[in-house]
Amino acid sequence: MVMTTLESLRSGAGIAETSTGDRLTADQTRRLACQAGIIPVVLSGKGEILDLGRSKRLFTGPLRKALALRDRQCTADGCTIPAAWCEAHHHNQPWSRGGKTNLSDGKLLCPFHHHRAHDPAWATHHHPNGSTTFHRRT
Repeated sequence: MVMTTLESLRSGAGIAETSTGDRLTADQTRRLACQAGIIPVVLSGKGEILDLGRSKRLFTGPLRKALALRDRQCTADGCTIPAAWCEAHHHNQPWSRGGKTNLSDGKLLCPFHHHRAHDPAWATHHHPNGSTTFHRRT
């Protein structure tokens, strides 16, 4: 997945970013687009179902792509693991305790931080800006 603006793609100026965190020039992006099946993504659009409630446990398909577009990388403070290598986490309420599989209830964490989020030795804090911090319980 390559994320850029339509203006950058048309003008040939600007930077694009891949879901693995690599940065591409507009020219590199246009060359890739020449042979790609381009599917435009409109943020905040209503074209795909992004609220699955309790019908599915895993964040897959359009919902997983929306998480990658929104978060770009692991949401743990200071972690730069790209979205493509992250796992989706039910942050408001765990699935096992009635949590929902919705865009607003999910966030990306790398495997290390996702395991920490489920470790009872650590307190997990989800901040309004989307970041996540961990503190060892005493």
